[in-house]
Amino acid sequence: MDNQTSQNVSEQNMNNLLMLLDGALRYTQYARQGIEQNDASMRNENISKAISIFTQLDAALDKSVGGEIAENLSSLYKFLMNQLTQANIQEDASMVNDAEKVLKDIKDAFEGAAKNIMNEQQSTVTQQPFQESQAQGRGLTIDI
Repeated sequence: MDNQTSQNVSEQNMNNLLMLLDGALRYTQYARQGIEQNDASMRNENISKAISIFTQLDAALDKSVGGEIAENLSSLYKFLMNQLTQANIQEDASMVNDAEKVLKDIKDAFEGAAKNIMNEQQSTVTQQPFQESQAQGRGLTIDI
């Protein structure tokens, strides 16, 4: 796989991850509304969807490659699943709020990482022509 293909795959993976986190956040917000409106169906359905996303995200982690970061993410995903399960059982909107805060922090961290990756890629692209022109100019002297 060439470098450009690898960058496109990484970018697509990051976009997919951010979309999943957006969906999970949306489902937790709907679940909170379900609790506040005493709508058990709305609460159950949306908590189930959010937990499904966290389950898939956790299963996708490669802990042998990701090491401590992957282990920490796994712990956060499991915390979110447990928090939402307990919120569903206890019909406690404050527990959903706590999960939302953690989820927003995770999402913000990944968005920051995505921006850094994009900036690095743009920097690499803009530096390449400059580096080539520098290489062509070696040995050139100007007498004043």
